[in-house]
Amino acid sequence: MRNNMILTFANLLVGNKIDTQTIIHSLTLICDNFLFDCGLLYENDPQNSLSLKENYNPCCMRVRKSILVEEISAEICSQLKTAPFIYVDETECSTTNFALHHYFYAKSVIILPLLDEDSSICGLIVLLNAREKKRICNLELENLSAILNMLSRYVSIRLYQNKLAFARKSLEGILDNTGIDIYVNDFYTHDILYVNKSMAAPYGGISSFEGKKCWEVLFPGTTGQCEFCPQKELIDEHNNPTKIYSWNYQRYFDGAWFRVFSAAFRWVDGRLAHVVSSADITENKRNEEIIKNMANYDPLTKLPNRRLLVVDCEKRINLAVENEKGYVLFFDIDGFKSINDTLGHDAGDEFLVNLGEFFNSISILKDCIYRNGGDEFVAIINGSIEESGLITLLNFIFERFKKPWNLKTGNIICNTSIGIACYPEDGVTAEDLLYKADQAMYQIKKAGGGGICFGRDINRKTNLNSEEG
Repeated sequence: MRNNMILTFANLLVGNKIDTQTIIHSLTLICDNFLFDCGLLYENDPQNSLSLKENYNPCCMRVRKSILVEEISAEICSQLKTAPFIYVDETECSTTNFALHHYFYAKSVIILPLLDEDSSICGLIVLLNAREKKRICNLELENLSAILNMLSRYVSIRLYQNKLAFARKSLEGILDNTGIDIYVNDFYTHDILYVNKSMAAPYGGISSFEGKKCWEVLFPGTTGQCEFCPQKELIDEHNNPTKIYSWNYQRYFDGAWFRVFSAAFRWVDGRLAHVVSSADITENKRNEEIIKNMANYDPLTKLPNRRLLVVDCEKRINLAVENEKGYVLFFDIDGFKSINDTLGHDAGDEFLVNLGEFFNSISILKDCIYRNGGDEFVAIINGSIEESGLITLLNFIFERFKKPWNLKTGNIICNTSIGIACYPEDGVTAEDLLYKADQAMYQIKKAGGGGICFGRDINRKTNLNSEEG
């Protein structure tokens, strides 16, 4: 019997795929040949319990559908991990035997543990008998032990495969819920090797990446490697991975911003691969723009403020070619305090907004007019305008100031004093030019306001006004 049974099991298990029908067939052969009423196979699940996977139970015995690992006593666990298997029947009266009979509702119980590499119990093969029968002799136990060991090795392959699948699923769960988009491609062919769900979602899902090169999915219509691909930054002269490379990228179809990290590493088959991970920083970018706007723009008039004025002026100076001229115009409103005093600060703010809109509506001043603070505005004009044209522009502005400004609380009439600094004769830095224009404006204010003064005319004993040019 021993040789026939072992041969039968060898033919049944060796070389066959791990499937339920084979396991049930195995349990049937064991029960029929060794006169057991029921054969059960339990395997561990993610809830740390042993669930009934396959069974042979023609007598419809009462059986447990699951076994909590913590329900197994320390004494029984110790025996399961050290003995080939546990065999007890009701003729033995030890505490362990009584517990097993009671637990499995049987007169005879055989338990073979399935252990993982850490000697943790990951499954059980259980044979039960509810009938009166003599105890199995030693020879039968030897035969049964050999057969159960064959079955345990067979099932252990599935347990290992399930463990790998569970580990992979857990890892994918982590990668899909980190808030990071990830994809991996072959370093040289650019074929997609892996993509997580969050990365794939905006492009039609994971199936859209399968069998594709990265640029075919991310940039439809392109026919080769992206110009900005940082691969050359990721390996040394020996083609070995070096460091992580990062940059910011804006997605073309929705404008979303991402912080991207690229690295080279060895894939599971040994090939060199390129992993690209990215985090959505759209909100950060939006906040940066808000902060930048707050730092560089006047909240009332929405015009650029003095900080941006200095920066832009320096840029223009640095870009100036030889013999190129430029002008800084400094505007100060005459009598602005009386507007606040008579009509209120809301009216003063309304006037400043209207004034900013007026300056910005003049084509030559558009996008180069700044609010310096209070009732002061500054304009930067390059040398494309002659001085005579500049005077014409300023006379146009003075004509507007002769007319009333219509506000919600009433109409006002006021004037403006304008100081002008010329680059490079009045200064070669932004601060020098602004200082000279401010000084020129102040001289007009001292003379009564409503006029212009060039930097070169400061301290002249003349009546400076808009009619003189």
